[in-house]
Amino acid sequence: MRNIIISIRLILFSTADTIASMNRKANSMIISLCILLLFPCLAASAVGAEIYQQGIASWYAGEFQGKLTANGEVFDTHTISAAHKELPFGTVVRVTNLKNGLQVEVRINDRGPYVGERIIDLSMAAAEAIDMVEDGISEVTLEVLFRPESPESAYDRAEDAELVRIQIGAYSSVETAMKVYSRLQEKDLQPFAEITESRLIRISVRWVPQDERDSTEKLLADLGFEKTVTYPDSRD
Repeated sequence: MRNIIISIRLILFSTADTIASMNRKANSMIISLCILLLFPCLAASAVGAEIYQQGIASWYAGEFQGKLTANGEVFDTHTISAAHKELPFGTVVRVTNLKNGLQVEVRINDRGPYVGERIIDLSMAAAEAIDMVEDGISEVTLEVLFRPESPESAYDRAEDAELVRIQIGAYSSVETAMKVYSRLQEKDLQPFAEITESRLIRISVRWVPQDERDSTEKLLADLGFEKTVTYPDSRD
């Protein structure tokens, strides 16, 4: 009987230790998950961001010093920043110099470069961080670590927005408005109808990604909607 009791106690202690260990692991997983949710940049670094682009980087300074960047900020080549042709303003990118393996994390606040096939233009401070000032240009890879929900810009411009709304027209006839709405639906667009203060029916194509803006505007022109107006948009 005494041996049975000892065996039962050992089983209970072993079970308790197992449960405690499971609880510790669960708590650790919860804490880690919270950290990753609260700090998306850390999440990107932890799992390893994918290569977004590979190509030639350059750097700029001189005449641009003190002038406004494309997002409305004052350019300072002595602080770390960068220009990119298409990434939303406020995007954080890790730049790796393939010549020496040095890396720098930059925030996109300008547009460019527009020379050849270059993919990113760095401030002098960013170029110094990866030892490419003397070379002038260098082959690099870009990894996107953080992409803002809406671009960080001082301007309210369609070209700065992640999504755009393309206004087709405003109609006094319900029948005409519905015909336009149906034509847009048939082309797998996302038409949107609203009543204006002057009681007209305004038809727009909404939630168009910035990288699909040109193709959508061309499609609309082919449909006969050439006098469109484009505005910044967001998910309501």
